[in-house]
Amino acid sequence: MKKTLLILLAFPVLFFTSCSGDDDSAPPIETTSLFGTWDLDYYIQNNDVIENISCNDQITYNFTNTKTYTKTTFAGEGSTRCVVAVIVNGTWENLGDNQFRLTPNGSSSNQNLTITFLDSFRKFSIKYNTNFTEVYAKRN
Repeated sequence: MKKTLLILLAFPVLFFTSCSGDDDSAPPIETTSLFGTWDLDYYIQNNDVIENISCNDQITYNFTNTKTYTKTTFAGEGSTRCVVAVIVNGTWENLGDNQFRLTPNGSSSNQNLTITFLDSFRKFSIKYNTNFTEVYAKRN
């Protein structure tokens, strides 16, 4: 009788500890992976990979641990006459599921980005639509 009772009591414990969840979702992105300065490495437009980034296409993001960011775009000709064109400062928020919200300072509008980390967190991509994706590389 004691053995039967012990088996009956142990069964629920074994059942609940041995069942694995069927959760196929990716592990959450650690926010620290985003910290640092990221430069546009290349972009994909209409299935064409563009690796030679012209001055007018250069973009840099800097994400800090205080949940602020700076987005810098450039303008000019060639590599010697390329200057900062626009600097946007703002705050960022990790929404989970690779979703980040960027809100420029002084603006009520925000931008939700889906950031997918690549190459052991040394790159990330932002897919804007089916025809345009940007890939950023982390500065060393």
